[in-house]
Amino acid sequence: MKENFRKILSVGAIAALTLMFAAGCAKEPQSQQGTAQASYTIKTAEADYVAYSLAEQVLKDIAEIKMIIPPGSQPHGFEPLPKDIAEIEKAQFLFYINDRLEPWAKKLGGDKAFPLERNLPEVDPADPHVWMDFDNIQVMAENMAYHISSQYPDTEKQLLKNILNFHNEVDMVKRIYGQMLSNCEHKDIYHIGHLAFGYIAKRYGLNFKPLTGAKADAEPTPKDMAEMIKSIKENKVKYIFTEETLNPAISQAIARETGAQVLYLHTIEHVTKQEFEQKMTYRQLMLKNLDSLAKGLNCKA
Repeated sequence: MKENFRKILSVGAIAALTLMFAAGCAKEPQSQQGTAQASYTIKTAEADYVAYSLAEQVLKDIAEIKMIIPPGSQPHGFEPLPKDIAEIEKAQFLFYINDRLEPWAKKLGGDKAFPLERNLPEVDPADPHVWMDFDNIQVMAENMAYHISSQYPDTEKQLLKNILNFHNEVDMVKRIYGQMLSNCEHKDIYHIGHLAFGYIAKRYGLNFKPLTGAKADAEPTPKDMAEMIKSIKENKVKYIFTEETLNPAISQAIARETGAQVLYLHTIEHVTKQEFEQKMTYRQLMLKNLDSLAKGLNCKA
């Protein structure tokens, strides 16, 4: 099936696949739709919200999904509780991003643990936030689908349909990002947070300036803060960025010191309880990020 995904999802075959599914869905009796859901009791566990949101779209109508890291919690430094371990034991598959972000996953999941980072086209060893690159997230979705279909071949048709829909969504977001971020007055992203948006910056020729390193719970030193405040003032920066789920104290302090306004970016790896209940998708969260970037960098479509 992996070869099928690569062939079917190639640029030349997207239109043909779209027509095939449109025709198939039109002719398929209602009683036969959702056969995979009726035939399989596949149980999966997803380490964080990135994997969970992917499963919501890729494994739709095929599997039961369960997020291990609860809403409002950070994946960095997360320690599974006994109830989390019980959920992993009940699942047939445990999907996670990589060993750098979730070192506990392979240890607890064993053979059922599958890192979605495999075979990605763009990986920075210092930055585990690989899903922030659009090409990467599409391959991650294919990895998840292929891993399920390798053990449940009859799910292939539904998986291909779901993958196509997801790829179309990401391609749309990618086009909008390219249009919007190609014409910005400013190029520097002053981020009062951690190294989570380097992939976006690299793709669109922006300069990402995070206050801390790769871990969200890293504490900035007084020297780090002083240097960032100085740079913001010297460059007359009007907007600074932070993460929606971080304690706002530091970003507010820097805003008061510099006069800059605070805008929010979303890492997607963890969400609020409200966002979880709303089942916010990768597309929705990335478009929210684009709104902030376009305003903060003064971009014109």
